[in-house]
Amino acid sequence: MSDSDDDYMSFMVLVDSKDDVRPSLLFNREKRKMNVFKKKLEPSTKRKKSLHELERQTRERGLNTAISNENKGFQLLAKMGFRQGERLGKSKTGIKEPIGVIVKQGTSGIGRESHLKDIFNKKQQQKLKHLKHFENRFRLTFKERINLDKVRKDLLNAQRICEELDFRLKIKDPVEEFFWTKETIKKRRKMENNKVLDDTDSSSDDENFETYITEENLFTLIEYLRSKHLYCIYCAITGIGIKDLEDNCPGPYRMDHDDE
Repeated sequence: MSDSDDDYMSFMVLVDSKDDVRPSLLFNREKRKMNVFKKKLEPSTKRKKSLHELERQTRERGLNTAISNENKGFQLLAKMGFRQGERLGKSKTGIKEPIGVIVKQGTSGIGRESHLKDIFNKKQQQKLKHLKHFENRFRLTFKERINLDKVRKDLLNAQRICEELDFRLKIKDPVEEFFWTKETIKKRRKMENNKVLDDTDSSSDDENFETYITEENLFTLIEYLRSKHLYCIYCAITGIGIKDLEDNCPGPYRMDHDDE
């Protein structure tokens, strides 16, 4: 090797190589530093979690473990008459187990959770009360509708019978307009007014006849049929006299015949 050639171990070569830092080498170096930093953090995080878990386990174990007989506090209680496994108090009616310790987990203030719970319970009670009222109202409305249907059916049946029996006796006018059927009353009005009823008049008449459908009108018509014609719409019989009708009929109303 000639003197002009640089020795690879010479001082100048080493100096030049020191400043030769390629991008790839720089990236790898930073990556190694980051990995080392992460590894330093991991034990710290795990240590915090393990300490928290250890604290919880220790607390639960302590709360679930009864005080031993060797404990000075227990010995003091024993001198005062306490016996392990027995209830507190002279009458032995006190608690047997100690009051449990509830560790607060949230960040809300003292009493906040119980306050929110009270509000929730009150809202639930209001909902249940409203639902109960709605159910009762629905039952009442349903019962009223069923009763109205029965009244409508009985009244129409009584009107047809009254009409027929009155015609047999040559009675030209009903005692009350609702004693006869709607169709017959409309024909009578048409003949009296000598005109053809239009749709407006017919609709108005229908509304008027709807107002006739009441228990009071039904009972009035029933009494008329029994007193005038000795007839019971539920038994579907005509008595020889009022006494004969009373002896063979359980009563004038539907409720008197429902148990038959």
